[in-house]
Amino acid sequence: MALVVAVRGGGASQEDSLKERFDLTRAEARLVVHLVQGSSLRSSAHALGVQYETARTYLKSIFQKTGTHRQPQLVLTVCHALSHDNHLSLPTQVTAQELAC
Repeated sequence: MALVVAVRGGGASQEDSLKERFDLTRAEARLVVHLVQGSSLRSSAHALGVQYETARTYLKSIFQKTGTHRQPQLVLTVCHALSHDNHLSLPTQVTAQELAC
């Protein structure tokens, strides 16, 4: 079963929202946008013009900043954050119960 994710706005505004919401760097935010759109880490690295190991380093930092530990949890956390207008009232991570749906 495939997960289809629809995120409002264009890539640049998503990047800005992610940078602001999670204190990500521009490179980290760009990687997250690719991952949320369903790209693998390897294809995201290629599309962004960085080495796979560099993307892995970004991802480790992203996990720390978002309070997540796995890519599916990261995607749900980001989608949840981007789907709400009031970013300041959102939790910084999705609970295990929310992932079980």
